[in-house]
Amino acid sequence: MAGLGAASELRRAGVEPIVLEARSRIGGRVHTGTELGAPVDLGAAWIHDPNGNPLTKVARDADLATVPTDYDRVALRRADGRAVTGDELDAAYAALESIEARLADAAEDADPEDRLAPVLAGARARTGVRGPVLATTDWMLGTGIPLDLAADVSELSVLGYDEGEVYDGGRDLLLREGAGALIRVIAGDVPVRLDTPVRRIERQLGQVTVVTASGETIRADGCVVTVPLGVLKAGAVRFDPPLPRAARGAIGRLGFGLLDKVLLRYPAAWWTDDPAQLGTVGTSIGRTMSAANLQPVTGAPILAGFVGASYARALERGSDATAVAAVTRRLAAGFGSAALRPDAVAVTRWRADPWARGSYSFLGPGSSEDDRRSLGAQVGRLILAGEHTSVDRPATMDGALVAGRRAGREMARTVNP
Repeated sequence: MAGLGAASELRRAGVEPIVLEARSRIGGRVHTGTELGAPVDLGAAWIHDPNGNPLTKVARDADLATVPTDYDRVALRRADGRAVTGDELDAAYAALESIEARLADAAEDADPEDRLAPVLAGARARTGVRGPVLATTDWMLGTGIPLDLAADVSELSVLGYDEGEVYDGGRDLLLREGAGALIRVIAGDVPVRLDTPVRRIERQLGQVTVVTASGETIRADGCVVTVPLGVLKAGAVRFDPPLPRAARGAIGRLGFGLLDKVLLRYPAAWWTDDPAQLGTVGTSIGRTMSAANLQPVTGAPILAGFVGASYARALERGSDATAVAAVTRRLAAGFGSAALRPDAVAVTRWRADPWARGSYSFLGPGSSEDDRRSLGAQVGRLILAGEHTSVDRPATMDGALVAGRRAGREMARTVNP
């Protein structure tokens, strides 16, 4: 999103970019696969807050079909197979609202060093809920923290719980063709050199030199770097001279989380009432698993099981079969043995992916919005861009796109004043 957005802005300004892509495909962490017989997003998928979101305009202008998601349509079961009742669900929503209000109050006066865990524990205890209501509340917190922020409670700061801004609301959208269709539209006819990892970027007076993994040297008037934060953290790209101290510190302080999917196609749908999400309550917040119902989007009986943060990291250390078993057994505990029998599966491993090394960024203790600003600040003829540099919309596709477009415009003014 960021790199192609930057390239498009450069071309619009009359500057011809050379786009280098390490992968054998475009899109990065946006990747639509067809392994299950229908377009399914293995990475980023939703257009969040679509009213006012620039990606909504991209989809509309390209006549891409979208499907809204109603997150209130949940099907939740206990581990003994009994359904979470409507009264229990209402009580859990009330408890969640109370917790979120206390966290919002805490964020008003929070310091970047303030950790989320003790504040959340206090807010959770004050609700006074017990039993299945508490288990349901914890499932909701799990979908909102490790499955949304891609980080454990212990990894987040108070400021990191509710970071960023919203547009004008609206129900989040999925695309029938998958989010990869957005990538194709944004890329347009921008030429991209695939299978070209970059190893070193040198800054000289008035130009930059990029050295690829094959040893090729490319000289240019400027460079926009849109590799994920995980790649920056790993030092996979060397900067000579090094990035400024503020940027290096930001790379170290910002967190880079993990959200993985276990995609399951069944011979027929065994769930009823067309829920948006299915879940079995009763685990810890960190081991929450939610299954998104993709049938309204794909037309096929497909569920996308989500696991996040340390639980996802642990599953990545095992086999695909282990990850599938973890998700299907949890579903089966609540919904019955039909959940154990998918006829096709796909498992993501974004942390193991060398060109991603995770999913998206978050604020941990000690990091702040200033770190994102430092990362996105222009350094001579070099600009870093991506969701990790977005203050308003971190960890989103649109945040990456806007950051990339901004970097492209800034670089165009630099090289072609």
